[in-house]
Amino acid sequence: DWGTREGEGDYCVFIVERHGTYDTFEMIRRMARALRVSRKRFSYAGVKDKRAIAVQRMSAWKVEPETIMSLKIRGVVVRGAWRSAEEVKLGDLWGNFFRVNVREIRLPVWRAEERILKVIEELKAEGGVPNFYGHQRFGVTRPVTHMVGLRLLKGEFREAAMEFLSQVYPMESEEAKEARRYLTETMDFKGALKRFPNYLVYERAMLNHLVKFPNDFVGAFRRLPRGLALMFVHAAQSYIFNLILSERRTLGLPLNRVNVGDFAVTLKNGLPESVMLVDEGNVDRINSLIERGQAALALPIIGYDTNLPSGSIQEEIVKHVLLELELSLDSFKVKSMPELAARGDFRQALVNPPMLRLVRVSADKDLDGVTASLHFSLPKGSYATCLAREIMKTDPTKY
Repeated sequence: DWGTREGEGDYCVFIVERHGTYDTFEMIRRMARALRVSRKRFSYAGVKDKRAIAVQRMSAWKVEPETIMSLKIRGVVVRGAWRSAEEVKLGDLWGNFFRVNVREIRLPVWRAEERILKVIEELKAEGGVPNFYGHQRFGVTRPVTHMVGLRLLKGEFREAAMEFLSQVYPMESEEAKEARRYLTETMDFKGALKRFPNYLVYERAMLNHLVKFPNDFVGAFRRLPRGLALMFVHAAQSYIFNLILSERRTLGLPLNRVNVGDFAVTLKNGLPESVMLVDEGNVDRINSLIERGQAALALPIIGYDTNLPSGSIQEEIVKHVLLELELSLDSFKVKSMPELAARGDFRQALVNPPMLRLVRVSADKDLDGVTASLHFSLPKGSYATCLAREIMKTDPTKY
């Protein structure tokens, strides 16, 4: 435990440990309700996976450290709190450290160890792991986030709302499934509001608005926290990035080298610094930097300001992907809801996990098979599930 520390300022910075109970948004909502303050007072450096045991740094404006330390919320423990002149902002972290146990491996201990070490060596030789966005980005119980985002980008607000409110998924409760089916069949917002369980807070917020203004789907999305509404668009961008990365692999283009017309990003301590266009004059130097771990191929996170060299392979890939999705760069301005506009960015194509090591492989007394323990770090924005998939060669939704 960090306890309390001396400090000055209007912010209370605190360390919170969460045991697979809530996602970051739901945890903030419960904290705000317990303290009887607006959830807008809270900020965080990054969103953590709901199903993990996660420790993260957060801040709250004009809340006493002692008050934060006294919070009693199931599955949540505040490990330390202190005053600060600065809030914790999104992105204020290097990354995350992971301890992962892979259970029920159906191999002898020696064979499991041999295979895992071989995969780790292969990943190092290739320069890292393809930097896909993990399935959590799109929703685990309801993988709908990117689908809603794609609808928003097309200006299809009614369809986006219904995608969020009424799509039924197998892992939901029967109560939630029944409420969503009722809405699909009747479009009766008032009746649906009575049926949607109280824990579906965001759906109920939208339905409350639609009861009063049945055709104002833009207004319904504005009833959501802005961070959540933005998450829909960001999930769509992530989905498109994954398609671009997959297309590049399908074409047999390397991810650990750049060609003229590509973009590269310089790296400092594994984090991206500056993006540069690759041309005839710098291609050899950049590939040399990539070999030394000081740069990486960068692929576009598409937005309204994305500008790729005309005639380049990358432009052709992006054109093809956007055409398939019936989108254009202009779509990312989200003209009916400009607060969701997405300018675009770049993301490295490969991520090299520092300190990736196999700690031990042992027979599991309580379960069939063998358990392998892995430790590694990943820079912010990269997903442990994607690394686990490369090592385990299985569908990440199964763990």
